[in-house]
Amino acid sequence: MRITFSFLFFLVKTAFLFAQVKGIVTDTSGEPLPFASVYVQGTTNGTTTNLKGEYFLDLEKGGYQLVFQYIGYKQKIVSINIEGTNTKLDVKLEPESIELSTVEIKANAEDPAYPIIRKAIEKREYYKNLVESFSCDVYIKGNVKILDAPKKLLGQDVGDLDGNLDTTRQGIVYLSESISKLYFKQPDKYKEVMMSSKVSGNNQGFSFNSAQEMDFNLYRNFSKFGRNVMSPIADGAMGYYKYRLQGVIVDEAGNLINKIEVIAKRSEDPVYQGIIYIVDKLWNIQSTDLYLTGGRAQSPFIDTLYIRQTHVPVASPDTWRLFSQSISLVGGALGFKFGGSFTGIFSNYDLAPNLGVRFFGNELMKVEDGANEKDATFWEEVRPVPLTTEETVDYHRKDSIRVVRESKPFLDSLDKVNNKFKFGALLFGYTHQNSWKRSSFTIKSPLNTLQFNAVQGFNLNLDLGFKKAFDKEKNRRLEINGKVNYGFSEEIFRASGGFTYYFNPKKFSRLEMTGGAVATQFNELEPISPLLNTSYALFGHRNYIRLYDKKFFQANYRHEILNGWMLYTIAQFADRSPLTNHSDYSFFYKNSRVYAQNDSLNTFLPDGEISASKALVAGFSLRIRFGQKYYNFPDQKYLSGSKFPDIWLHYRKGISIHPNSGNAFRSDVDYDRLSIAISKNNIALGLAGETSFRMEAGKFLNNKALYFYDYRHFLGNEIQIGNQERYLYTFKMLPYYEFSTRDAWAEAHWQHDFKGFITDKIPGFKKLGWSLVAGANFLYTTEKKDYFEASLGLNNIGFGIVRFFRFDVVSSFLNGKYDGTGYLIGINLPLGDLELL
Repeated sequence: MRITFSFLFFLVKTAFLFAQVKGIVTDTSGEPLPFASVYVQGTTNGTTTNLKGEYFLDLEKGGYQLVFQYIGYKQKIVSINIEGTNTKLDVKLEPESIELSTVEIKANAEDPAYPIIRKAIEKREYYKNLVESFSCDVYIKGNVKILDAPKKLLGQDVGDLDGNLDTTRQGIVYLSESISKLYFKQPDKYKEVMMSSKVSGNNQGFSFNSAQEMDFNLYRNFSKFGRNVMSPIADGAMGYYKYRLQGVIVDEAGNLINKIEVIAKRSEDPVYQGIIYIVDKLWNIQSTDLYLTGGRAQSPFIDTLYIRQTHVPVASPDTWRLFSQSISLVGGALGFKFGGSFTGIFSNYDLAPNLGVRFFGNELMKVEDGANEKDATFWEEVRPVPLTTEETVDYHRKDSIRVVRESKPFLDSLDKVNNKFKFGALLFGYTHQNSWKRSSFTIKSPLNTLQFNAVQGFNLNLDLGFKKAFDKEKNRRLEINGKVNYGFSEEIFRASGGFTYYFNPKKFSRLEMTGGAVATQFNELEPISPLLNTSYALFGHRNYIRLYDKKFFQANYRHEILNGWMLYTIAQFADRSPLTNHSDYSFFYKNSRVYAQNDSLNTFLPDGEISASKALVAGFSLRIRFGQKYYNFPDQKYLSGSKFPDIWLHYRKGISIHPNSGNAFRSDVDYDRLSIAISKNNIALGLAGETSFRMEAGKFLNNKALYFYDYRHFLGNEIQIGNQERYLYTFKMLPYYEFSTRDAWAEAHWQHDFKGFITDKIPGFKKLGWSLVAGANFLYTTEKKDYFEASLGLNNIGFGIVRFFRFDVVSSFLNGKYDGTGYLIGINLPLGDLELL
C-alpha cells in the first residue's frame, strides 16, 4: 500500500511540475513544415515536427524562449510562460529574407561563396576535433513505406506482405522508435545504449535504429554509402564542387548566416547537391539541406536521398552540435517503389562526461534487456515527435493483426493454402510447412538438378530437407538434410546426409554432423561449379571437373571463444577411391575432341598418389579479428567488422592408425599441415576507391604419408567465367591442379576497385556507372616455383539494379616468363566462408 501511495504522489507531483506545449508549425500560407526544429534557446532540449508539422514539448513551470527553425525560413523565437497546464502554440514561419546588396559581384569574378567555403575548409579539422568527448540523448523514428508494389514477382504472388499492404498496394513496412544514450570520444570511439525500443507489429522485436548509422558528419572528408561521398567542405572539395552564394540571413541571435548552394562539377561525381548554411566569422555549419542521387552513391536501389540537419550552439564561443537530423529517401526495384524517413533528435548534451578509461570498447551498441517491453503510455509521455495519424493507425492495426496472425487457427489456414502442390513445384521443388510448430519439409525438384560430367555421365540429385526452429527469431534451430545421387553412365547410387544445430547465438555456436557417400572434387572448394562444367562438357566437349569417391563421416563445430576469436574444429574419417570416365557424350565436337582422363591432374604427381586410401583427419581453423566491433542485442550479437585485418591460423593432422595396433579400422595418412593467412576487404582510399588483399603461407611440417586428396590445392581457373566473390582466393588463369603441393607454398592476392574515380571522368562512358578494377595474384610452391598474373578490367557492369558482371583481361607469367593472356567474365554468386576448407 505504501508503494501505491508513493507512486500516486509521484504522478500528482509530476503533473504539477510539467506541462506540455504543443501546436503546428506552418508557413505563411498555412502549409505544415515537416521536420522543423523546436527547442529551448541555449539548450538542446527540444523536438522536431512530424510530417504534418505537429510538435509537442514537455517543460517544467517557468519562462522560456522557444526557438522555431526550419531550413529556408526565418528563425523565430517565442517567449512563453508555463503555468502548469497544457499550452497550445501554433507558429508561422516566414521565408528567409535574403540580402545580397552588400556584396558587389563583378562580371567574370569569383562568386562570393568561394572565400566563405575556403574559410570553412580551413576550420573543418578544428570543428571536427573541437569536442573531445560528449554524451547526449537520442530519439530516432524510422518509417519506411511501400509506395507501390507489383501483384506478381517472377511469376509468384507478392500478396499483401504479411498484412503490410492495403488495397492500393501501399503500406508501412517498417515503423520503429528508439531512445538511446550516445557517447563519443575522439577520434572515433562510439558507444550507444538503447533503453527503449518499439517496432510496429512485433512486440518482441528490437529496433534497428542507430544514432551511429545516422552520423553524416560533414566535418569529416567523406561519408560512406555504396562508395565514399565527399563533404562540401572536405579537403580538395573545390575540385568536385561549384559554389554559389544565394544570400545572407540574420538569425534571432544576430549571427550572419551565409546561404550557399553546392553544385556538382561533374554529373557522376560522388558529391552532394543542395544548400549549406555557414555562420559568418565562425565558419561552422549552421544547417544543411542536401540531396544525393543513387547513381552518385553507387546505390542502385535508391533514387534520391535527402539529408537535413540543424546545428545549435551549446557552449561559447563556437561550440555547436547537431540537434536534429532528417534522412529521407525514395527508390525502387523490380516493380516496387518505396520511400522512407529517419528522424533523429539529439538533446541534453554533456560536453564533459565522466567516462572511465575502459568505458569505450568493441561494443558499439547495447540494447538493454526489457527495452521492448515499454507500453503505449510510456511512449506517449516520452516521444518528442508526435506520430502522424497514419503511424498511429499502423501501430494499432499491426498490434491487432499480430494477435491474429500469430494464432494457431490463422497459421494453420495459411499453411493449408501454401502447402497445396502446384505445377511450379516440378521445376522449383516443394515445401510443406507447419508454421505453428516452426517446422518445414522441403524436397528439391530432381529436374532442376540434372548435371553432366565425364565420370558419371548425366546424373540427378534428390535433395530432402527438414527445418525446425525452437524460438520465434530462429536463433536456435535444427536443420536436417539428405541427398541421393545417381550417375546414369556410372550406374551407381550415392547417398549422404546430416544435421546442423544452431544454438547460443551470441557465440555463433553451430554443431554439424554429416556422412555418407559422395563423388566430390579433389579440391573441395569446387574450383569449377558442376553447372558450369555441365555447360562446357555438353556444348564444348571439355570436362574440367575432377572427382573421387568418398565414403565418410565428419563432425564440425563452430564457437566464438572470445570476441573476434572464432574457432572452427573438424574431425573426419574417409575412405577415398579414384574414379574413371564412363562417358564421352557431348552435343558437339563428338569426333574432334575427347575428354581428358579423370586422373590427369598434375604432371609432377608421383606414382600411387591417386589410389584407394583411408584417412582420419582432425584439425582446426582460428580466425583472429582484433578490435572486432559489434552490436549487442538481448537475443543476438551482430558483427560490425574491424579496422584491422583478419588473421587465420589453420592446422590439419592426418592421423596414422594401423590394423596391427589393435584397432578395428586403419588410417593410411600421416601428415601435419600448418598455414597462416591475413586478409582485409574493402579498405577505403577516399575517392580513389577500395582495395582488398589476402596473403597466405603454409607448409607440410610432416608429409610421411599422404595422397593427392590431402595435397594443398589452389583455386585455379581454366574457363572464361569466374565468381567475383572468390577473387581474393582465386587465380584467374592457373590450371586447377598443376600447382597442387605436398610441401611449402605462399600466395598473395590483391584487387582494387576505383569506384568510378577514373571512369566517371570519361565523357559518355561515365553514364554507364561502370568502374575500373585492377588485380594481381602470386603463387609459389616448392615444386613449380613462382606463378604471377595481373589483370585490368571493368566492374559493376549492367544497368539499373542488375549489375552482377565484371570483365577482366589477364596476363600470366611462369617463373618470370610471359605465359599468355586471356579474359574472364565475372559474376556475383554469394558463397560461404572460403577460409574454412
